[in-house]
Amino acid sequence: MRHTTRLSALLALGLISQSPALLANNLVFCSEGSPAGFDTAQYTSATDNDAAEPIYNRLVEFERGGTAVHPALATRWEVSDDGLRYTFHLREGVKFHSNKAFTPSRDFNADDVLFTFNRMLDKNHPFRQAYPTEFPYFISMGLDKNIARVEKADPLTVIFTLN
Repeated sequence: MRHTTRLSALLALGLISQSPALLANNLVFCSEGSPAGFDTAQYTSATDNDAAEPIYNRLVEFERGGTAVHPALATRWEVSDDGLRYTFHLREGVKFHSNKAFTPSRDFNADDVLFTFNRMLDKNHPFRQAYPTEFPYFISMGLDKNIARVEKADPLTVIFTLN
């Protein structure tokens, strides 16, 4: 019995001593509940969006604790005089997450922005045919009615045209 207790204690100490190395390769997120998913466009709860925030980047970000808008995936943007065209210039060299099972074959570009928004705008988009879903926040904010189209001007430039 004593031998078993000592062996268990040694194993536990060994595991504890290794835990910083184990945690260094894992994302640890504490929340009040389990997220329903990590596609923030499909969920509206704080639990879902808080859990996904460390995973996704946005075109622009609000300053912490304020409302000023700062560059993120877009390095800069212009707004047309009539306020209906927003041209975003995308950051070059942005890498996607990778792991042992997935190695991205390219960097982030305008096609990714088009996919993200067109899957929400177009009910006949192939994504929605393969994975029927709704986008409650996008729709409740009226973005499906306000965004007329999203276009690619070049590999690192996208233009949003509003109605």
